Amino acid sequence: MVTQINSLFQLKGNLYATDFLDIIIIGLLLYSLFVFLRNTRTYLVFIGIAFTVGLYYVAKSFNLYVTLMALKYFVGVAALIFVIIFQNEIRKYFEFLGLVGTRQIKVGALAPRSPSTSEIIQAGVKMAQSKTGALIVIQGKDDIDQFIDGGIDLDALISEELFLSIFDNHSEGHDGAVIIKNNRVTKFTAHLPLSTNFKEIGKHGTRHSAALGLSEVSDALAIVVSEEKGSISVCRDGKLKTLQQFADLEKELDKYIKQKFVPAGPANFISKSIKRDFILKVGALFAAFVIWFFAAFQTGIMQKSYTVPINLEKLPSDTVVESYTPKEITVLISGRGKNVFDNISPSEITVNLELTDLKNGANREMLTRKNIHLPDNLTLDSFEPNSVLMTAQKYYLADIPIRAKTKGTVQKNVEIKSVVVNPETIKLWIPQDMEAPKEIETETIDISSQVESVIVPVKLIIPENLRTLSQDIAINIALTIEKKQ
Repeated sequence: MVTQINSLFQLKGNLYATDFLDIIIIGLLLYSLFVFLRNTRTYLVFIGIAFTVGLYYVAKSFNLYVTLMALKYFVGVAALIFVIIFQNEIRKYFEFLGLVGTRQIKVGALAPRSPSTSEIIQAGVKMAQSKTGALIVIQGKDDIDQFIDGGIDLDALISEELFLSIFDNHSEGHDGAVIIKNNRVTKFTAHLPLSTNFKEIGKHGTRHSAALGLSEVSDALAIVVSEEKGSISVCRDGKLKTLQQFADLEKELDKYIKQKFVPAGPANFISKSIKRDFILKVGALFAAFVIWFFAAFQTGIMQKSYTVPINLEKLPSDTVVESYTPKEITVLISGRGKNVFDNISPSEITVNLELTDLKNGANREMLTRKNIHLPDNLTLDSFEPNSVLMTAQKYYLADIPIRAKTKGTVQKNVEIKSVVVNPETIKLWIPQDMEAPKEIETETIDISSQVESVIVPVKLIIPENLRTLSQDIAINIALTIEKKQ
């Protein structure tokens, strides 16, 4: 344990870009777990698990033989018991994680003190005064369809009369919940998941348990009217709050609607995101770092060498590399864990050398770490050699006339009126230390067998030290032949 803690000060030389991503991802998962445990009030179980894990590492560090044996048997049995006992909580946690992908892009146009919210408040107060039980759910940004069972679909305006009619004691649907989504009443007589947080529920009934259960797995707001006490309660984020005064219902609705339906400015959004559950976020990141430190950092650093070819890049069009050596270098790289190189392909390691400033003749190009590209989870330890010797030839562009080369003579009864080359000139790259030729000849064509005008495709005879702009060059010679008078 002491050695592990001391090695913490050596982290700087063994950190990788993916380590930070690793910690952030684990931190996010832990944060979501912390929020879920807080909402479901099962954090005491988690504390017990964390204590057991910590005890195991202490026993392992100090080689406590009996404690290790006991914990191994305990963990094996406890894992099975934990899954059986908390299977509902485990299912809810994964449902909670799944809500991240079901955020709605558009939400209804509920607004503080709008006619719709006024109808909800008036209906809630009247039902409380008459001790009429009611359960009204306002969907936030989370889709709650997966948590609702049964119910009758409806598409109606929000109105006091509608609520009073649905929750009338003589109505068949008065025992279920009314669902408000996108500023419309979309369902009534719906059944919601019941909460198992009996400490929060207290002496309240099934309606309160259902409202609390939905608030534990979504960001919905549930309004409950008690038919026994005539009180109004609101459930949100896994917490149940009984209002002391009817006027508090308007305050709770305004607060919820402003947070869920009124867009916040970028600066305000960032500020709220940072401040919300700040302690939980810091704790999740710290726990993720501790897990990473003991699970990943302590696995050790492995090294491996690769022979990598050198790729020449950004070579100017007026320059040709005639030769270079070496054509490949040896790199020594390191990574965390004994399996770090199992999925690494040699093609993922590249050496790119930019040649934008070559001079004519011999050149010495230095290699730096910037030229060597590795996967983010690897570190470059060394490489050799660190320079490349190359010979370069600079060129300049010149427009050279083309001359048709012929042999033989035409028959006596005809004569050649003209020999025309198309095109008449060609652009060639000429070495810097060489003068441009006065002309370029075509391949020799035999005209002795020609008796009439003809166009003959030919090739150019280009010296080896000259270069063309393109490989596809079409040269034609047009022979104009007429009979003698």
